Amino acid sequence: MQITYLGHAGFLLETEKALVVTDPWLSPEGAFDSAWFQFPCNHHIGPWLREKLESSSKSLFVYVSHEHRDHFDPEFLKTLPLAKINFLVPRFQRPALREHLGKLRPNSLISCTHGQIVAIPGGTVRLFLDDSGLNRDSAILVKADGHSFLDLNDCKLYDQVASIRAEECPISVLTCQFSGATWHPTCYDYEPHEYERISRLKLLGKFEMVARAIEAVQPSAYLPSAGPACFLDPELLHLNFEPVNIFPRTPQFISFLRRRLSIPELLTPEMMPGDVLDSTNWELHPVGRERVSEQSFRCYIETYAAQYRHLFVDRQVPCGQLLRDSLMIQLQENLQRKVDALTMADQIRVPLYFGFLDITGELLRIDFPDRKIERVFAIREPDFYSIKAPSWQIARILDGAMTWEEFALTFRMRLNRKPDVYQTLIQGFLLMEPEDMNWFCERLLSIERRGKRITVEAGGNRYSIDRFCPHQGADLSQGWLAERGLWTCPRHRWQFDLDKGGQCLTSNGSIHSVCLEND
Repeated sequence: MQITYLGHAGFLLETEKALVVTDPWLSPEGAFDSAWFQFPCNHHIGPWLREKLESSSKSLFVYVSHEHRDHFDPEFLKTLPLAKINFLVPRFQRPALREHLGKLRPNSLISCTHGQIVAIPGGTVRLFLDDSGLNRDSAILVKADGHSFLDLNDCKLYDQVASIRAEECPISVLTCQFSGATWHPTCYDYEPHEYERISRLKLLGKFEMVARAIEAVQPSAYLPSAGPACFLDPELLHLNFEPVNIFPRTPQFISFLRRRLSIPELLTPEMMPGDVLDSTNWELHPVGRERVSEQSFRCYIETYAAQYRHLFVDRQVPCGQLLRDSLMIQLQENLQRKVDALTMADQIRVPLYFGFLDITGELLRIDFPDRKIERVFAIREPDFYSIKAPSWQIARILDGAMTWEEFALTFRMRLNRKPDVYQTLIQGFLLMEPEDMNWFCERLLSIERRGKRITVEAGGNRYSIDRFCPHQGADLSQGWLAERGLWTCPRHRWQFDLDKGGQCLTSNGSIHSVCLEND
Protein backbone atom coordinates (compact mmCIF):
# COMPACT_ATOMS: atom_id res chain seq x y z
CA MET A 1 0.00 0.00 0.00
CA GLN A 2 1.35 3.41 -1.01
CA ILE A 3 0.05 6.40 0.93
CA THR A 4 0.29 9.83 -0.68
CA TYR A 5 -0.47 12.80 1.56
CA LEU A 6 -2.74 15.28 -0.23
CA GLY A 7 -2.64 17.93 2.48
CA HIS A 8 -4.86 18.66 5.51
CA ALA A 9 -6.97 15.47 6.00
CA GLY A 10 -6.52 14.12 2.47
CA PHE A 11 -4.78 10.88 1.48
CA LEU A 12 -4.52 8.74 -1.64
CA LEU A 13 -4.19 5.03 -0.86
CA GLU A 14 -2.91 3.02 -3.81
CA THR A 15 -3.32 -0.76 -3.57
CA GLU A 16 -2.83 -3.48 -6.16
CA LYS A 17 -6.42 -3.23 -7.38
CA ALA A 18 -7.89 0.06 -6.14
CA LEU A 19 -7.31 3.73 -5.48
CA VAL A 20 -8.98 5.12 -2.36
CA VAL A 21 -9.03 8.90 -1.85
CA THR A 22 -9.99 10.30 1.53
CA ASP A 23 -11.26 13.85 2.15
CA PRO A 24 -9.52 15.71 -0.69
CA TRP A 25 -9.64 19.45 0.06
CA LEU A 26 -7.83 21.09 -2.84
CA SER A 27 -9.87 24.08 -4.03
CA PRO A 28 -7.95 27.39 -4.00
CA GLU A 29 -10.90 29.30 -2.48
CA GLY A 30 -10.33 27.75 0.95
CA ALA A 31 -13.24 26.77 3.19
CA PHE A 32 -15.88 28.38 5.42
CA ASP A 33 -16.28 31.47 3.29
CA SER A 34 -12.50 31.61 2.77
CA ALA A 35 -11.80 31.77 6.50
CA TRP A 36 -9.62 28.62 6.35
CA PHE A 37 -6.92 27.76 3.83
CA GLN A 38 -4.82 24.65 3.40
CA PHE A 39 -1.49 24.62 5.20
CA PRO A 40 0.85 24.09 3.51
CA CYS A 41 -0.76 25.15 0.24
CA ASN A 42 -1.77 22.05 -1.74
CA HIS A 43 -3.65 23.55 -4.70
CA HIS A 44 -1.11 22.15 -7.14
CA ILE A 45 -2.06 18.60 -6.10
CA GLY A 46 -5.51 18.92 -7.70
CA PRO A 47 -4.49 18.53 -11.38
CA TRP A 48 -2.09 15.71 -10.49
CA LEU A 49 -4.76 13.77 -8.56
CA ARG A 50 -7.37 14.33 -11.27
CA GLU A 51 -5.00 12.96 -13.93
CA LYS A 52 -4.08 10.02 -11.67
CA LEU A 53 -7.74 9.03 -11.34
CA GLU A 54 -8.59 9.63 -15.00
CA SER A 55 -5.72 7.47 -16.29
CA SER A 56 -5.99 4.61 -13.79
CA SER A 57 -7.51 1.26 -14.73
CA LYS A 58 -8.05 0.39 -11.07
CA SER A 59 -11.34 0.72 -9.19
CA LEU A 60 -11.75 4.26 -7.85
CA PHE A 61 -13.23 5.15 -4.46
CA VAL A 62 -13.56 8.60 -2.89
CA TYR A 63 -14.47 8.78 0.80
CA VAL A 64 -15.97 11.96 2.27
CA SER A 65 -16.06 11.80 6.06
CA HIS A 66 -18.50 14.63 6.84
CA GLU A 67 -19.95 17.94 5.64
CA HIS A 68 -17.28 20.36 6.86
CA ARG A 69 -15.83 22.06 3.82
CA ASP A 70 -12.22 21.34 4.78
CA HIS A 71 -13.15 17.68 4.15
CA PHE A 72 -16.04 17.95 1.68
CA ASP A 73 -14.85 19.99 -1.30
CA PRO A 74 -17.70 19.93 -3.86
CA GLU A 75 -15.94 22.32 -6.24
CA PHE A 76 -13.05 19.87 -6.61
CA LEU A 77 -15.14 16.70 -6.54
CA LYS A 78 -17.25 17.76 -9.50
CA THR A 79 -14.08 18.00 -11.66
CA LEU A 80 -13.25 14.31 -11.17
CA PRO A 81 -14.06 11.51 -13.69
CA LEU A 82 -17.38 10.92 -11.94
CA ALA A 83 -18.50 8.11 -14.25
CA LYS A 84 -15.64 6.05 -12.72
CA ILE A 85 -15.94 7.27 -9.12
CA ASN A 86 -17.57 5.28 -6.31
CA PHE A 87 -18.34 7.60 -3.41
CA LEU A 88 -18.13 6.19 0.12
CA VAL A 89 -20.24 8.27 2.50
CA PRO A 90 -21.60 7.85 6.06
CA ARG A 91 -25.36 7.46 6.43
CA PHE A 92 -26.00 10.31 8.84
CA GLN A 93 -29.42 11.24 10.21
CA ARG A 94 -29.06 14.46 8.23
CA PRO A 95 -29.07 13.46 4.51
CA ALA A 96 -27.48 16.63 3.06
CA LEU A 97 -24.05 15.13 2.35
CA ARG A 98 -25.23 12.05 0.48
CA GLU A 99 -27.87 14.06 -1.37
CA HIS A 100 -25.22 16.52 -2.58
CA LEU A 101 -22.89 13.73 -3.72
CA GLY A 102 -25.76 11.89 -5.41
CA LYS A 103 -26.48 14.95 -7.54
CA LEU A 104 -22.95 14.66 -9.00
CA ARG A 105 -24.11 11.42 -10.68
CA PRO A 106 -21.11 9.22 -9.78
CA ASN A 107 -20.69 5.61 -10.84
CA SER A 108 -22.11 4.65 -7.43
CA LEU A 109 -22.88 6.13 -4.03
CA ILE A 110 -22.23 3.70 -1.18
CA SER A 111 -23.94 4.99 1.97
CA CYS A 112 -22.67 3.19 5.08
CA THR A 113 -24.02 2.73 8.57
CA HIS A 114 -21.83 2.52 11.69
CA GLY A 115 -19.46 -0.45 11.50
CA GLN A 116 -20.55 -1.51 8.02
CA ILE A 117 -17.96 -3.37 5.95
CA VAL A 118 -17.85 -2.83 2.19
CA ALA A 119 -15.85 -5.04 -0.17
CA ILE A 120 -13.52 -3.37 -2.64
CA PRO A 121 -11.26 -5.15 -5.15
CA GLY A 122 -8.47 -6.76 -3.14
CA GLY A 123 -9.72 -5.63 0.26
CA THR A 124 -12.41 -3.97 2.37
CA VAL A 125 -13.36 -0.63 3.80
CA ARG A 126 -15.29 -0.10 7.03
CA LEU A 127 -16.89 3.12 8.28
CA PHE A 128 -17.45 4.19 11.88
CA LEU A 129 -19.95 6.98 12.56
CA ASP A 130 -20.32 9.63 15.26
CA ASP A 131 -23.75 11.13 14.64
CA SER A 132 -24.71 13.05 17.75
CA GLY A 133 -26.19 16.21 16.27
CA LEU A 134 -23.47 18.53 17.52
CA ASN A 135 -20.89 16.18 16.05
CA ARG A 136 -21.54 14.58 12.69
CA ASP A 137 -18.40 12.80 11.55
CA SER A 138 -17.00 9.43 10.54
CA ALA A 139 -13.81 7.38 10.36
CA ILE A 140 -12.64 4.86 7.78
CA LEU A 141 -10.60 1.66 7.97
CA VAL A 142 -9.08 0.47 4.67
CA LYS A 143 -7.63 -3.05 4.52
CA ALA A 144 -5.73 -4.28 1.46
CA ASP A 145 -2.43 -5.89 0.44
CA GLY A 146 -1.85 -7.16 3.97
CA HIS A 147 -1.97 -3.67 5.49
CA SER A 148 -4.61 -1.53 7.15
CA PHE A 149 -5.11 2.23 7.35
CA LEU A 150 -7.34 3.73 10.07
CA ASP A 151 -8.26 7.36 9.41
CA LEU A 152 -10.17 9.01 12.25
CA ASN A 153 -9.80 12.49 10.68
CA ASP A 154 -11.81 14.79 13.05
CA CYS A 155 -13.93 11.92 14.42
CA LYS A 156 -13.65 11.73 18.21
CA LEU A 157 -14.41 8.04 18.64
CA TYR A 158 -11.54 7.68 21.09
CA ASP A 159 -13.71 5.55 23.39
CA GLN A 160 -14.04 2.99 20.58
CA VAL A 161 -10.49 2.69 19.21
CA ALA A 162 -9.55 -0.13 21.60
CA SER A 163 -12.50 -2.24 20.43
CA ILE A 164 -11.77 -1.38 16.78
CA ARG A 165 -8.23 -2.66 17.19
CA ALA A 166 -9.44 -5.81 18.99
CA GLU A 167 -11.68 -6.59 16.01
CA GLU A 168 -9.35 -5.49 13.23
CA CYS A 169 -5.77 -5.85 14.50
CA PRO A 170 -3.13 -5.31 13.51
CA ILE A 171 -3.59 -1.75 12.26
CA SER A 172 -0.61 -0.57 10.24
CA VAL A 173 -1.26 3.18 10.03
CA LEU A 174 -3.30 5.54 12.18
CA THR A 175 -4.05 9.12 11.26
CA CYS A 176 -6.25 11.70 12.95
CA GLN A 177 -6.65 15.34 13.84
CA PHE A 178 -4.31 16.66 16.52
CA SER A 179 -5.16 20.38 16.55
CA GLY A 180 -8.27 22.29 17.56
CA ALA A 181 -11.04 23.46 15.26
CA THR A 182 -13.61 25.28 17.33
CA TRP A 183 -14.72 28.79 18.20
CA HIS A 184 -13.86 28.26 21.88
CA PRO A 185 -11.77 29.94 23.13
CA THR A 186 -10.78 31.42 19.76
CA CYS A 187 -13.76 33.78 19.48
CA TYR A 188 -14.57 34.39 23.15
CA ASP A 189 -13.90 37.62 25.00
CA TYR A 190 -11.16 36.60 27.44
CA GLU A 191 -8.27 38.53 28.90
CA PRO A 192 -5.01 37.47 27.21
CA HIS A 193 -3.72 35.43 30.16
CA GLU A 194 -7.06 33.58 30.47
CA TYR A 195 -7.19 32.95 26.73
CA GLU A 196 -3.72 31.41 26.86
CA ARG A 197 -4.57 29.33 29.94
CA ILE A 198 -7.70 27.84 28.36
CA SER A 199 -5.94 27.31 25.03
CA ARG A 200 -3.04 25.50 26.67
CA LEU A 201 -5.39 23.20 28.61
CA LYS A 202 -7.36 22.35 25.47
CA LEU A 203 -4.20 21.84 23.42
CA LEU A 204 -2.65 19.47 25.96
CA GLY A 205 -5.95 17.69 26.42
CA LYS A 206 -6.20 17.02 22.69
CA PHE A 207 -2.58 15.89 22.57
CA GLU A 208 -3.22 13.46 25.42
CA MET A 209 -6.34 12.00 23.76
CA VAL A 210 -4.46 11.28 20.54
CA ALA A 211 -1.51 9.80 22.46
CA ARG A 212 -3.91 7.45 24.25
CA ALA A 213 -5.47 6.50 20.93
CA ILE A 214 -2.02 5.64 19.56
CA GLU A 215 -1.34 3.50 22.63
CA ALA A 216 -4.66 1.71 22.17
CA VAL A 217 -4.27 1.11 18.42
CA GLN A 218 -0.51 0.30 18.47
CA PRO A 219 0.11 1.17 14.80
CA SER A 220 3.44 0.98 13.03
CA ALA A 221 3.02 4.60 11.92
CA TYR A 222 1.03 7.61 13.04
CA LEU A 223 0.52 10.35 10.43
CA PRO A 224 -0.43 13.78 11.83
CA SER A 225 -3.22 15.27 9.71
CA ALA A 226 -6.43 17.31 9.64
CA GLY A 227 -4.86 20.48 10.83
CA PRO A 228 -4.16 23.09 11.49
CA ALA A 229 -5.46 25.18 8.64
CA CYS A 230 -4.12 28.71 8.18
CA PHE A 231 -6.04 31.98 8.20
CA LEU A 232 -5.41 34.49 5.41
CA ASP A 233 -8.28 36.93 6.02
CA PRO A 234 -6.68 40.12 7.45
CA GLU A 235 -9.25 39.97 10.27
CA LEU A 236 -8.02 36.48 11.22
CA LEU A 237 -4.35 36.61 10.25
CA HIS A 238 -3.24 37.10 13.87
CA LEU A 239 -4.43 33.58 14.74
CA ASN A 240 -1.47 32.14 12.82
CA PHE A 241 1.05 33.89 15.06
CA GLU A 242 -0.41 33.74 18.57
CA PRO A 243 2.13 32.29 21.03
CA VAL A 244 -0.47 29.91 22.49
CA ASN A 245 -3.77 28.85 20.93
CA ILE A 246 -5.58 25.67 19.90
CA PHE A 247 -3.88 25.49 16.49
CA PRO A 248 -0.49 23.80 17.11
CA ARG A 249 1.57 22.79 14.11
CA THR A 250 2.85 19.30 13.38
CA PRO A 251 6.42 19.68 14.79
CA GLN A 252 5.01 20.69 18.17
CA PHE A 253 2.80 17.61 18.31
CA ILE A 254 5.52 15.22 17.13
CA SER A 255 7.79 16.61 19.84
CA PHE A 256 5.06 15.93 22.43
CA LEU A 257 4.60 12.36 21.21
CA ARG A 258 8.29 11.60 21.47
CA ARG A 259 8.27 12.74 25.09
CA ARG A 260 4.93 11.16 25.97
CA LEU A 261 5.08 7.72 24.31
CA SER A 262 7.40 4.80 25.02
CA ILE A 263 7.13 3.33 21.52
CA PRO A 264 10.59 3.83 19.98
CA GLU A 265 9.67 1.95 16.78
CA LEU A 266 6.64 4.18 16.06
CA LEU A 267 7.08 6.12 12.82
CA THR A 268 5.81 9.74 13.13
CA PRO A 269 6.84 11.61 9.97
CA GLU A 270 5.94 15.21 9.19
CA MET A 271 4.47 14.79 5.71
CA MET A 272 4.06 17.62 3.24
CA PRO A 273 1.49 17.57 0.41
CA GLY A 274 2.72 15.14 -2.24
CA ASP A 275 4.94 13.05 0.06
CA VAL A 276 4.59 9.27 -0.27
CA LEU A 277 4.86 6.61 2.46
CA ASP A 278 5.36 3.00 1.30
CA SER A 279 3.91 0.65 3.91
CA THR A 280 5.79 -2.35 2.51
CA ASN A 281 9.14 -1.03 3.75
CA TRP A 282 8.08 2.13 5.67
CA GLU A 283 10.18 4.34 3.44
CA LEU A 284 9.11 7.99 3.20
CA HIS A 285 9.61 9.72 -0.13
CA PRO A 286 9.57 13.50 0.50
CA VAL A 287 8.57 14.61 -3.00
CA GLY A 288 6.11 17.37 -2.07
CA ARG A 289 7.17 20.77 -3.39
CA GLU A 290 5.63 22.90 -0.59
CA ARG A 291 7.98 22.45 2.37
CA VAL A 292 7.61 24.72 5.39
CA SER A 293 9.78 24.72 8.50
CA GLU A 294 9.16 26.42 11.82
CA GLN A 295 11.83 28.95 10.88
CA SER A 296 10.17 29.85 7.55
CA PHE A 297 6.57 29.72 8.83
CA ARG A 298 5.89 33.44 9.34
CA CYS A 299 7.37 34.47 6.01
CA TYR A 300 5.46 31.66 4.28
CA ILE A 301 2.10 32.72 5.77
CA GLU A 302 2.64 36.41 5.05
CA THR A 303 3.48 35.62 1.40
CA TYR A 304 0.50 33.25 1.16
CA ALA A 305 -1.83 35.90 2.61
CA ALA A 306 -0.57 38.56 0.21
CA GLN A 307 -1.63 36.37 -2.72
CA TYR A 308 -5.23 36.37 -1.40
CA ARG A 309 -5.52 39.95 -0.14
CA HIS A 310 -7.78 40.86 -3.07
CA LEU A 311 -10.35 38.28 -1.96
CA PHE A 312 -11.20 40.20 1.21
CA VAL A 313 -11.10 43.81 -0.02
CA ASP A 314 -14.82 44.14 -0.74
CA ARG A 315 -16.11 41.98 2.13
CA GLN A 316 -16.87 44.66 4.72
CA VAL A 317 -19.12 47.05 2.82
CA PRO A 318 -21.33 49.11 5.21
CA CYS A 319 -25.03 48.59 4.61
CA GLY A 320 -27.73 51.25 4.80
CA GLN A 321 -30.34 51.54 7.51
CA LEU A 322 -33.09 49.91 5.43
CA LEU A 323 -30.91 46.90 4.71
CA ARG A 324 -29.93 46.68 8.38
CA ASP A 325 -33.56 46.67 9.48
CA SER A 326 -34.43 44.05 6.90
CA LEU A 327 -31.51 41.88 7.99
CA MET A 328 -32.54 42.14 11.65
CA ILE A 329 -36.08 41.09 10.79
CA GLN A 330 -34.86 38.12 8.74
CA LEU A 331 -32.51 37.05 11.52
CA GLN A 332 -35.29 37.27 14.11
CA GLU A 333 -37.56 35.10 11.93
CA ASN A 334 -34.80 32.53 11.39
CA LEU A 335 -33.97 32.32 15.09
CA GLN A 336 -37.66 32.09 15.98
CA ARG A 337 -37.97 28.99 13.79
CA LYS A 338 -35.05 27.47 15.67
CA VAL A 339 -36.53 28.33 19.07
CA ASP A 340 -39.87 26.83 18.09
CA ALA A 341 -38.15 23.61 17.00
CA LEU A 342 -36.04 23.27 20.18
CA THR A 343 -38.18 20.93 22.29
CA MET A 344 -35.91 21.37 25.35
CA ALA A 345 -35.95 25.19 25.22
CA ASP A 346 -37.46 25.40 28.72
CA GLN A 347 -34.23 23.94 30.16
CA ILE A 348 -32.13 26.93 29.04
CA ARG A 349 -32.14 29.35 31.98
CA VAL A 350 -30.07 32.23 30.59
CA PRO A 351 -31.04 34.53 27.69
CA LEU A 352 -29.09 34.62 24.46
CA TYR A 353 -28.29 38.02 22.96
CA PHE A 354 -27.55 38.22 19.23
CA GLY A 355 -26.19 41.30 17.52
CA PHE A 356 -24.01 42.62 14.70
CA LEU A 357 -20.39 43.68 15.13
CA ASP A 358 -20.78 46.49 12.60
CA ILE A 359 -24.19 47.72 13.82
CA THR A 360 -24.14 49.24 17.28
CA GLY A 361 -27.05 49.40 19.64
CA GLU A 362 -29.85 47.01 18.80
CA LEU A 363 -29.75 43.36 19.87
CA LEU A 364 -32.07 40.38 19.69
CA ARG A 365 -32.84 38.91 23.11
CA ILE A 366 -33.93 35.27 23.10
CA ASP A 367 -35.96 34.07 26.08
CA PHE A 368 -35.90 30.29 25.67
CA PRO A 369 -38.50 29.16 28.26
CA ASP A 370 -41.06 31.64 26.87
CA ARG A 371 -39.88 31.03 23.26
CA LYS A 372 -39.86 34.77 22.77
CA ILE A 373 -37.47 36.99 20.80
CA GLU A 374 -37.49 40.76 21.27
CA ARG A 375 -35.40 43.67 20.02
CA VAL A 376 -33.55 45.44 22.83
CA PHE A 377 -30.71 47.94 23.22
CA ALA A 378 -28.70 46.49 26.09
CA ILE A 379 -27.94 43.28 27.98
CA ARG A 380 -30.16 43.32 31.06
CA GLU A 381 -29.05 40.31 33.14
CA PRO A 382 -25.81 39.44 34.98
CA ASP A 383 -26.02 35.89 33.59
CA PHE A 384 -26.29 35.66 29.80
CA TYR A 385 -24.85 34.26 26.60
CA SER A 386 -24.06 36.65 23.73
CA ILE A 387 -22.83 36.49 20.17
CA LYS A 388 -22.05 39.21 17.62
CA ALA A 389 -21.02 38.75 13.99
CA PRO A 390 -20.55 40.92 10.90
CA SER A 391 -23.87 41.72 9.23
CA TRP A 392 -22.57 40.58 5.82
CA GLN A 393 -21.64 37.19 7.29
CA ILE A 394 -25.10 36.71 8.81
CA ALA A 395 -26.61 37.66 5.44
CA ARG A 396 -24.70 34.72 3.94
CA ILE A 397 -26.53 32.35 6.31
CA LEU A 398 -29.92 33.89 5.69
CA ASP A 399 -29.58 33.67 1.91
CA GLY A 400 -28.62 29.98 2.11
CA ALA A 401 -24.97 30.35 1.13
CA MET A 402 -23.82 28.61 4.30
CA THR A 403 -25.21 26.71 7.27
CA TRP A 404 -25.07 27.83 10.89
CA GLU A 405 -22.44 25.16 11.54
CA GLU A 406 -20.27 26.46 8.71
CA PHE A 407 -20.70 29.99 10.05
CA ALA A 408 -19.34 28.89 13.43
CA LEU A 409 -16.11 27.79 11.76
CA THR A 410 -15.52 31.12 10.03
CA PHE A 411 -14.32 32.50 13.40
CA ARG A 412 -15.77 35.86 12.33
CA MET A 413 -17.72 36.45 15.53
CA ARG A 414 -17.28 37.38 19.19
CA LEU A 415 -18.93 35.50 22.03
CA ASN A 416 -19.32 35.96 25.75
CA ARG A 417 -21.00 33.91 28.46
CA LYS A 418 -21.58 34.42 32.15
CA PRO A 419 -21.05 32.16 33.96
CA ASP A 420 -18.23 30.90 31.76
CA VAL A 421 -19.43 27.30 31.39
CA TYR A 422 -20.35 25.21 28.38
CA GLN A 423 -24.07 24.80 27.70
CA THR A 424 -24.92 21.96 25.35
CA LEU A 425 -28.37 23.22 24.39
CA ILE A 426 -27.22 26.75 23.54
CA GLN A 427 -24.35 25.30 21.52
CA GLY A 428 -26.79 23.11 19.65
CA PHE A 429 -29.15 26.03 19.10
CA LEU A 430 -26.41 28.17 17.59
CA LEU A 431 -24.88 25.48 15.35
CA MET A 432 -27.84 23.49 14.07
CA GLU A 433 -30.52 23.97 11.45
CA PRO A 434 -34.18 24.15 12.59
CA GLU A 435 -35.02 20.76 11.08
CA ASP A 436 -32.33 19.04 13.19
CA MET A 437 -33.35 20.48 16.56
CA ASN A 438 -35.97 17.91 17.52
CA TRP A 439 -33.73 14.91 16.80
CA PHE A 440 -30.87 16.55 18.71
CA CYS A 441 -33.04 16.99 21.82
CA GLU A 442 -34.41 13.46 21.60
CA ARG A 443 -30.88 12.08 21.49
CA LEU A 444 -29.89 14.01 24.62
CA LEU A 445 -32.93 12.60 26.40
CA SER A 446 -32.11 9.08 25.24
CA ILE A 447 -28.63 9.40 26.76
CA GLU A 448 -30.17 10.39 30.08
CA ARG A 449 -32.49 7.36 29.94
CA ARG A 450 -29.76 4.77 29.41
CA GLY A 451 -29.07 4.38 33.13
CA LYS A 452 -26.12 1.95 32.79
CA ARG A 453 -23.44 2.28 35.45
CA ILE A 454 -19.80 1.32 35.79
CA THR A 455 -17.24 1.33 38.62
CA VAL A 456 -14.06 3.38 38.38
CA GLU A 457 -11.16 3.61 40.80
CA ALA A 458 -9.52 6.80 42.05
CA GLY A 459 -7.18 7.33 44.98
CA GLY A 460 -7.86 3.87 46.40
CA ASN A 461 -11.64 4.42 46.33
CA ARG A 462 -14.23 2.99 43.97
CA TYR A 463 -16.91 5.17 42.46
CA SER A 464 -20.09 4.10 40.71
CA ILE A 465 -20.88 6.43 37.82
CA ASP A 466 -23.18 6.54 34.81
CA ARG A 467 -21.45 4.83 31.91
CA PHE A 468 -22.37 7.38 29.22
CA CYS A 469 -21.37 11.05 29.18
CA PRO A 470 -24.42 13.38 29.14
CA HIS A 471 -22.76 15.52 26.48
CA GLN A 472 -22.80 13.20 23.46
CA GLY A 473 -22.97 9.70 24.90
CA ALA A 474 -19.29 8.76 24.98
CA ASP A 475 -18.41 5.59 26.90
CA LEU A 476 -16.85 6.79 30.19
CA SER A 477 -15.41 3.34 30.88
CA GLN A 478 -12.71 4.38 28.38
CA GLY A 479 -12.04 7.64 30.26
CA TRP A 480 -9.20 8.36 32.62
CA LEU A 481 -8.46 10.00 35.95
CA ALA A 482 -6.92 13.43 35.68
CA GLU A 483 -5.44 15.40 38.55
CA ARG A 484 -7.54 16.27 41.60
CA GLY A 485 -9.91 13.32 41.22
CA LEU A 486 -11.46 14.42 37.92
CA TRP A 487 -12.82 11.67 35.67
CA THR A 488 -12.23 12.68 32.04
CA CYS A 489 -14.44 11.81 29.07
CA PRO A 490 -12.40 10.19 26.26
CA ARG A 491 -14.11 12.10 23.42
CA HIS A 492 -14.40 15.75 24.38
CA ARG A 493 -12.55 15.82 27.72
CA TRP A 494 -15.57 16.74 29.84
CA GLN A 495 -14.59 16.35 33.48
CA PHE A 496 -16.57 15.10 36.49
CA ASP A 497 -15.49 15.71 40.08
CA LEU A 498 -15.84 12.37 41.84
CA ASP A 499 -15.44 13.94 45.29
CA LYS A 500 -18.24 16.47 44.74
CA GLY A 501 -21.12 14.21 43.90
CA GLY A 502 -20.16 13.90 40.24
CA GLN A 503 -20.44 17.61 39.54
CA CYS A 504 -19.69 18.31 35.90
CA LEU A 505 -17.05 21.02 35.67
CA THR A 506 -17.55 21.51 31.93
CA SER A 507 -21.22 22.22 31.38
CA ASN A 508 -23.82 24.27 33.19
CA GLY A 509 -26.64 22.21 34.66
CA SER A 510 -25.05 18.80 34.09
CA ILE A 511 -24.68 16.88 37.35
CA HIS A 512 -23.48 13.38 36.58
CA SER A 513 -24.90 10.71 38.88
CA VAL A 514 -22.13 9.28 41.07
CA CYS A 515 -21.81 7.62 44.45
CA LEU A 516 -18.86 6.36 46.49
CA GLU A 517 -18.92 2.59 47.00
CA ASN A 518 -18.00 1.07 50.35
CA ASP A 519 -14.75 -0.91 50.29
